[in-house]
Amino acid sequence: MANDLRTFRLVCADKDISSVEELLREQGFEFRPEPFYSMARILEKEPFPLGESIAARYGRIYIQDRSSMLPPLMLNPQAGEIVLDMCAAPGSKTGLLARLTGRDGFVLASEPSSDRLALLRQNLRKVQAVNTATVHYESQKLPLPLSSWKTIQLDPPCSGWGTLNKNPKAMDVWKGGKTIPLVNLQRLLLEKAYGLLAPGGKLVYSTCTTNIQENEEQTRYATEELGFELLHLPRPEGFTIADPLLPDMDGVLRVDGSGGGQGFYLCGLRKPGNQETELPETGTPNGRKITLQKIEFPEAVDFSLLPDGDIYEFKGKAMFLNRHALEKLPKGLRWQGFSIGKINRDKFRPDPFARCLLPSKPASSALVIEKAQDLSNLLSGQSLSAPAKGKGPVGLYYKDMLLGFCGKKGNRFIWTDK
Repeated sequence: MANDLRTFRLVCADKDISSVEELLREQGFEFRPEPFYSMARILEKEPFPLGESIAARYGRIYIQDRSSMLPPLMLNPQAGEIVLDMCAAPGSKTGLLARLTGRDGFVLASEPSSDRLALLRQNLRKVQAVNTATVHYESQKLPLPLSSWKTIQLDPPCSGWGTLNKNPKAMDVWKGGKTIPLVNLQRLLLEKAYGLLAPGGKLVYSTCTTNIQENEEQTRYATEELGFELLHLPRPEGFTIADPLLPDMDGVLRVDGSGGGQGFYLCGLRKPGNQETELPETGTPNGRKITLQKIEFPEAVDFSLLPDGDIYEFKGKAMFLNRHALEKLPKGLRWQGFSIGKINRDKFRPDPFARCLLPSKPASSALVIEKAQDLSNLLSGQSLSAPAKGKGPVGLYYKDMLLGFCGKKGNRFIWTDK
């Protein structure tokens, strides 16, 4: 197994696995399952860039290094759980957390960079992680109440020495004293995470570097200086795990890149104690709350499919605000919900990717495509004939799998992702 192994994960319900795999195979892709996660796949044949495949363009797969999938899987949030992702962009791990916590769960994703925040939101939109919200903060300065989170993921900026197959200059760029600012930032983030964790709460700290200063030494700092307890993480099947570089580190995972995927480091940490968290004082969002009975929307849209929460209009954008966010996020925190479409003069137009609003049974106006080539033609800008004239948007399905919303003009179906 080479260390440049290409991997991806399926983004779908179990019932749609065969449909996603069929789409990939019809375009010439070959792959095999990973042993450590049922939705992960190893790419074996790539006739053209996987990111340009139908499945990728509709957000039904997500290209992600196998090692990068481990932090959410090791954190292992349960369905309905609430998670803080402290360094979220580009959103690979956030999206997986959103899947693991499920429809009734919630993930708050924090990112300080404006450009990377935009990428984070774009990726969450593609995979339809509707149970998320995002904030634009340096996570070491997040204005969240102390002891208010039971589950936190921390994958901080690091030197990236484990990604040399993709970033061959990483070790030259980050060597010697150049890593000191990263080490200091990681410690600030660990300290902040300790403060935010409720007693008994769990944190997974991870990096994509092999540098002991950013790995085992940070674990020792977390346990000996901050007061964390070290948890034992199970060894994931299919990975080569090297011995820790410091003693008394049983349960940490030093992923050896020679076994496939990037070199990675993970440790599980627990804040001692056991007490319930108190809900902070929350504020009312600045937008306009939407009353569904007073807006016009296409017949394909079913708002009842959304998790518990409200829909607000912010400068023409229709945003879904998760109930967990409304009840947990404190007054004064600037945060953004999940975009589901646009509002114009009380008319709602769904986002093209908003399959979260599509019922499993297509409406009479829906476009149901049976052949992958027809989907490819639609994505390339070609229109498809419609049985009757009408206006869009309408539901778009591949057989019985939800894809999003397609435009319609007269007797032609058209696709636009804007």
